[in-house]
Amino acid sequence: MMTTLIEPYNSNWKTEFENLKTVLQKALVGFALDIQHVGSTAVPDLCAKPILDIDIIIDNKILLNELSARLEKIGYINRGEQGIVGRFAFRQASELTPYTTEGRKWQAHHLYVCFFDSLALKNHLLFRDALLNDQVLVRAYSQLKKKLTAQEGMTRENYTIQKTDFIISVLKNIGLDENELNEIIKANT
Repeated sequence: MMTTLIEPYNSNWKTEFENLKTVLQKALVGFALDIQHVGSTAVPDLCAKPILDIDIIIDNKILLNELSARLEKIGYINRGEQGIVGRFAFRQASELTPYTTEGRKWQAHHLYVCFFDSLALKNHLLFRDALLNDQVLVRAYSQLKKKLTAQEGMTRENYTIQKTDFIISVLKNIGLDENELNEIIKANT
């Protein structure tokens, strides 16, 4: 059982995101259109893995190499697209990433650089916003997560795969087309 994988919503997640956003904005002046808190930790009352998901949005693909160099300078490791077009994953080198003069320890987080027109960004923002605007969906998603993590032999990989149908049903109701939905399914399975 993986019941320790998820936790009840913690309002400190929003505060930690805001602190990280401030540091990232300083490091990326002139490069990022926006920095968004996405994923389950961005949704009040939704249980989640205590790992923040952050999307840095860029509109000029030529800036990617310089932006990557700036992120690497403050302690991130570029992991590339990892099979998801238009979304580049960055991981913390240590709990001190992003590096600051204070040597602060940060909450675990996944950082993604997304092209403004990427399906990955559209998926993240639409799904987050659907949850932010519908408490029924939040409760249903929380129940699914709790049920999955309570199953004997559940792995992180299977947990992600088994949440996909729920995510797809929400995105389909919002109006994503079949091609977009199929791309998201492919990325999650």
